[in-house]
Amino acid sequence: GGLLPFLPMPSTDSEVGQLRPYPASVKIEPMTASIISRVALLRAGALAIALLLSSAFSAPYIFTAIGFSGWLLLGHLVVLDEDFPGVWSNPDGTHPVPWRWLVVKGVVFLALCLAATSPALRQWGG
Repeated sequence: GGLLPFLPMPSTDSEVGQLRPYPASVKIEPMTASIISRVALLRAGALAIALLLSSAFSAPYIFTAIGFSGWLLLGHLVVLDEDFPGVWSNPDGTHPVPWRWLVVKGVVFLALCLAATSPALRQWGG
């Protein structure tokens, strides 16, 4: 199912009545305050590094964003084979391959590359 045949649609969780992106056998815990704070710190750190790199190399912010986005996309592609069933990070095959995240990262990367063609965005930063 789904729009694309390789992107499985989530199944309905009868206990909560919500859509789940993983099989019912996978237990998903809610995010705790410590996880939320770590994510916020990580995002703040990434933003600080982006601003520092843009000013250090006199590069517009859009190019730094493209670099980070490309790094994420390339990293996902490099370790994609480890997410297949029967391989190291998914030995029992219970976790689906994260195709959606790969598509999202690719779309964001392409959108940033297209946005970089705008002279107005290339003026910010540096």
